[in-house]
Amino acid sequence: MTQIERNKRTEHQFNAFIDYYLSFPNYLGSYKRSFDILIKDVLVTDFHVDYIAYPILFLARHCMELGLKTNIRYFAKYSEKDDYVKAGTHDLENLFRAFKMHVDKTFETLKTKYGIEVERDDKKSFKELCEEVEKLNNTFHLLDKNSDAFRYPIDKKQNPSFKKGERINVIDIAELLEKSMTLFVHTADVFAKYTDYADEIENYYEGLMREQYEQNIPY
Repeated sequence: MTQIERNKRTEHQFNAFIDYYLSFPNYLGSYKRSFDILIKDVLVTDFHVDYIAYPILFLARHCMELGLKTNIRYFAKYSEKDDYVKAGTHDLENLFRAFKMHVDKTFETLKTKYGIEVERDDKKSFKELCEEVEKLNNTFHLLDKNSDAFRYPIDKKQNPSFKKGERINVIDIAELLEKSMTLFVHTADVFAKYTDYADEIENYYEGLMREQYEQNIPY
């Protein structure tokens, strides 16, 4: 067991304010930092990754799940769809499909409702990055569809979580996870120039309606 010398510095350092960061983006960032710390620990200590393979892979998979759910909740405002917004599922295949649907529907809504056309290059870049991220998403879906194989050695039917001879290169996972984080963290930023404009239009009309309502209130 790791022994930690308790002193003023460590008391402050290890005092976790777990109520401060209750948002999907913050949870995503926390799990990704944990993944990076474990990867760095393997490199520094020269221990084989098998020592901590399950926690590392669980963290990476959970980053995928949080990233998808974060973006689904963000784009649902503009897609005007509620698919998987409150989903309790861990199924990455369905979540990834829903994520792409919300973004595509956002493009449609921006055009039909606000007259905002998303540039072709932005759509192309999004599609290309999705294709890269889908490789990792599919890998985790096949290995751990219900988010329990990296947590328990057997499934609910008491079968081994993995087949004999199952192998996975964690460096490949780390590289694909970096691409995934680019998609999850920056997709909203890339399309903010369109969605922010839509918000401005909504706020403008909301202001007009409020002004007309206030003018018609009898005193």
